[in-house]
Amino acid sequence: MHPDDNQRYFDQHQAREKICARWLKKQSKTVRKSILLTALAGIANGIAVIIQAGLLANILSALIIDNATLKPLIPLLAGLVVVFIFRSFCVYAQQVTGFQAGASIRTALRQQLTDTFAVLGSAALKNQQSGALAAVTLEQVDALAPYFSRYLPQHYIVGLLPFIMIAVVMPINWLVGCILLFTAPLIPLFMILVGMGASSTQRSQFLALTRMSGYFLDRLQGLATLKLFGQAEQELKNIHKVADGFREKTMAVLRIAFLSSAVLEFFSAVAVALVAVYVGLILLGQIHFTFAPPISFKIALFVLLLAPEFFIPLRQLAIYYHDKAAALGAADAILTILEQVEKTNVGWVSDSVTQQSKSLIEFNNVSKSYDQRQVLTDINLNIHQGEKIALIGASGAGKTTLLNLLSGFETATEGSIWLNGQALNRNHALQNMAYIGQSSYLFYGSIYDNIALANPHTTAQQIQTAAKLAGVTEFSEQLADGLQTLIGERGYGLSGGQQQRIALARAFLKNADIIILDEPTANLDKETKTCLLVVIKQLFNDKTLIIASHDAEVIEGMDRQIVLQHGRLA
Repeated sequence: MHPDDNQRYFDQHQAREKICARWLKKQSKTVRKSILLTALAGIANGIAVIIQAGLLANILSALIIDNATLKPLIPLLAGLVVVFIFRSFCVYAQQVTGFQAGASIRTALRQQLTDTFAVLGSAALKNQQSGALAAVTLEQVDALAPYFSRYLPQHYIVGLLPFIMIAVVMPINWLVGCILLFTAPLIPLFMILVGMGASSTQRSQFLALTRMSGYFLDRLQGLATLKLFGQAEQELKNIHKVADGFREKTMAVLRIAFLSSAVLEFFSAVAVALVAVYVGLILLGQIHFTFAPPISFKIALFVLLLAPEFFIPLRQLAIYYHDKAAALGAADAILTILEQVEKTNVGWVSDSVTQQSKSLIEFNNVSKSYDQRQVLTDINLNIHQGEKIALIGASGAGKTTLLNLLSGFETATEGSIWLNGQALNRNHALQNMAYIGQSSYLFYGSIYDNIALANPHTTAQQIQTAAKLAGVTEFSEQLADGLQTLIGERGYGLSGGQQQRIALARAFLKNADIIILDEPTANLDKETKTCLLVVIKQLFNDKTLIIASHDAEVIEGMDRQIVLQHGRLA
C-alpha cells in the first residue's frame, strides 16, 4: 500500500472514530442519571475505604504498639463493622444502577434499530444479510452496555476519587503523597498507548462476527439447495474457515487485553512497592531524609493500606477501557444502519409541499441508483385514477425498483414523486396503496388471521366477504376447519395459487385506492392463472391497478402499457 493510502486510511479511521465517539456521548445523555448514581456509589465506596484504612491503622497500632485491651477499641471495631456494611451497600448500588444504565441503552437502541428497519422497509434491506442485521441488533447492541454501565461511571470515579485520597495523604506525609501523585499518571498513559489499536481490532472482530452470522444463516436457509447440488460438505468446510477467521480476530482482541492488564498490574505493583520500601526503610531507620516528615507505625500502616486502594480505580478504568474500544467498534456497525435513514430521506420532499396536478401519481425526472449502479434514469410518468396499467420490461429493466419507489419502500436518488398532488413518502403510500409481491408472505396461523392482517379491526362478515370474492372459500370449504385452518410459515401446506388468493383477499380488505401487483401469476399453471386474473379483475375493478408482468395474457387485459428498457421509459 502506498504511504499516501496509509495516511488516508488513518485519517478516515480517526474521523469515523470521532463520529462514533460523539454518537456514544449523545446516547449517554439518555442514561445520565443512572451513570451519575453509579459513579457516586463508587466514590462513596472509595471514601469508605479511606475511613476503613484509618480505623484499621488505629486498631492495629493500639494493639501492637500500645498493648491496649479490646474494651477501649470497641467503638473503633463497631465503626469498622459499620464501614463494612456501608461498603457492601455501595457495591450493590453501583452494580444495580450500572445494570440499569446498560439495560436502558440496550432497550433504546434496539427500538431505534427496529424503527429504522420499519422505515427502510423490506426492499431497502433486501441487499443486506438478515443474519448480519440480527448480529448487529443483538450482539453489538449488547457490546455497548458495558461502556455505559462500567466505563463511563469509572471515568467519573477516577476523575475525583484519587485526588480525594491524595488530599488525605498529603497532610499526613507529603512524600508518600508525591510518590502516589507522580506514579498515578503512568497507568492511564500506558493504558492509552496499549489501547490505541484496540478499537480497530475490536471493530474487525465485530465485522467478522457479523459476516459469520450472515454467512451461516444464508447457508442454513439454502440448505436444501446445497444438498441438491452436493455442496453441503464443501460449505461445511467454508463455515469452518469463517469461524476460524472469527476465532483469530477474537484472540487478537484478547492478546491486547492480556497485554494491557499485565502492563498496568506491573506499574501499579511498582508504585505500591515504592511506598512500601520507603515506609519500611524509614521505620527500620535505614534511611534518613532531613527534609522528609517523621513517620509513625500508625501513619505507615495507614498509607500502606491506602496505597493499593489508590490504584484500584485506575486499574479498573484500564480494564474497562476495552469496553470503550468494544463500544466504538459496535457503534460503527450500528451507525452504519441508522445512517441509512438519513441517506434515504434525501429523496423525500416535505409532506407540506403540494402541487396542482390532475394526475393521481406523477413521476418528475426520477432517477434511482445503488452506489455506482444506475437502475432508473429520468422517469417522467403520469397515472390517472382508475387506470389499469401493465408495467413491462425484461428482467433487470427496473420494474421492481419502480414499484418499490411507488410504494414508498425506497426513495428516489433524484427527482420527485407525487401522489394526489402531495409529495410521496412511506406513510402516505401505506395509507393509499396495497402491495402484493411475487410471493406474499403468509404467517403461521389460520387463513382467517392472515386475511385479517390488513385490517385487524374488521368484522368477521367483511373477512368472509373478502375471502369469498378472492376465491379463498373455494378451497377453504374443503378443509375441516374452513377459514380457521392453520397453515405453516410462508404458506406451507397451500399451493402458489391459493397463497396468492389469500394475499388478494388481504389487499381487498385494506380497501386502498391503488393496488400494486408484482408478477402475480408467476410460477402458476394456466388454469390457476386464468382463475386468478378473473379474481383480480373482479376485486379491483374500481381501483387504480398497476401490474408488473411478462405474461401476455395479463398485459392484454390492461388499459395501458408502460415499457421499461435499461432503466428508461421506452
